[in-house]
Amino acid sequence: MKMADLDLVEQSHKIICSGDERGIPLRLLGGLAVRLSSPSSTSHERLKRSYADIDLVGLSRDKWKIKELFIDLHYLPDERFNALHGRTRLIFYPPDGERHIDIFLDRFQMCHSVDLRQRLFPGYLTLSMADLLLTKLQVVQMNAKDMQDILAIMMDHPVGTAESLEMIDIRYLGKLTSTHWGLYTTLSDNLHRTMEEIEDFLNDEKRLTIKTRIEVMIKTLEETPKSATWQMRSKIGRRVEWYELPDEVNR
Repeated sequence: MKMADLDLVEQSHKIICSGDERGIPLRLLGGLAVRLSSPSSTSHERLKRSYADIDLVGLSRDKWKIKELFIDLHYLPDERFNALHGRTRLIFYPPDGERHIDIFLDRFQMCHSVDLRQRLFPGYLTLSMADLLLTKLQVVQMNAKDMQDILAIMMDHPVGTAESLEMIDIRYLGKLTSTHWGLYTTLSDNLHRTMEEIEDFLNDEKRLTIKTRIEVMIKTLEETPKSATWQMRSKIGRRVEWYELPDEVNR
């Protein structure tokens, strides 16, 4: 791993552990979270990638405590951005100013809005595997890095029906998409796309493991009973856009 990436990992550990000591839950997401949770992201040549910044999730109720924490850790706030967007996001810079820390508050908002207020589990450094995968699969215009992260997660973590540190809780994903036709559609599209493009990245036996896990996920999403709101939105279908394209995406 490059020294710059190692520095980001060390910073992330320090921030998260310092937050936990103060009762401020902060959990890592994005590519760096995949790097910490999925060994294949660094051991498999085709899944290696660079990491630009640190992305975290915190709670809006802790906004002022988060600001104090980062100042005490000698990070510099982006005063203008935080004044404009501080209800939903905060940005801080290390003293050298080369990379930044992006903190999402309560929700991860990109192509879809994902509520994470009840998902910052004690003892975790990152989001859960299901949530981490979700933040990647909800990207409508996925790039190569997104695909690498998805494959690394699915290579290293089995699917299951309960929350645990190492498992992808597909029951949670099924429940989440059962009330949101748009999110269901994007996740389903991207799971099928991953199945189609996997051989562009992997040509060993691991691809068979991932394909099996994808098939289980697709089946779970399809078979989970849908809400009345989901059913009504499905009648409109793709005639109306079901997602947003963010102006700026830092993944």
